[in-house]
Amino acid sequence: MFSGYKLMQHTADTGIIAQGADLSAAFAFSASGLFSLITDTSTLQQDKAVSLAFSSDSYENLLVKWLNELIYIFDTHQMVFGRFEVAVSPDFRLSATCFGQKITADTVLHHYVKAATYHLLKVKKISGGYKLQVVLDI
Repeated sequence: MFSGYKLMQHTADTGIIAQGADLSAAFAFSASGLFSLITDTSTLQQDKAVSLAFSSDSYENLLVKWLNELIYIFDTHQMVFGRFEVAVSPDFRLSATCFGQKITADTVLHHYVKAATYHLLKVKKISGGYKLQVVLDI
């Protein structure tokens, strides 16, 4: 089993497949995949931290809510993130600290991601961890 994320092509959109030893790691990798589409995360300062906490009624809904909240922060606060400390609990709660920076004139943006969608959405327990799949509207 690989641990991390990979991008998945889908018609006019793109997707992320994220795998981790547990749900928390897989959710963190999904966010890393999202921001890898937006910018080169290896060059970020990571001098700002944003904390988030919310719940949902399923892991699938929690994943969409998580990624869409990150897209909202990108849109409204002009922030990009490169590192994520995520805790996902069995009762569909997520708490996270996201580390990144405000967008500057030097920040190169690659793709504009509109939203995480429910199309082909999967949260699956696999041998050695969890696998997530989500399609992003770009």
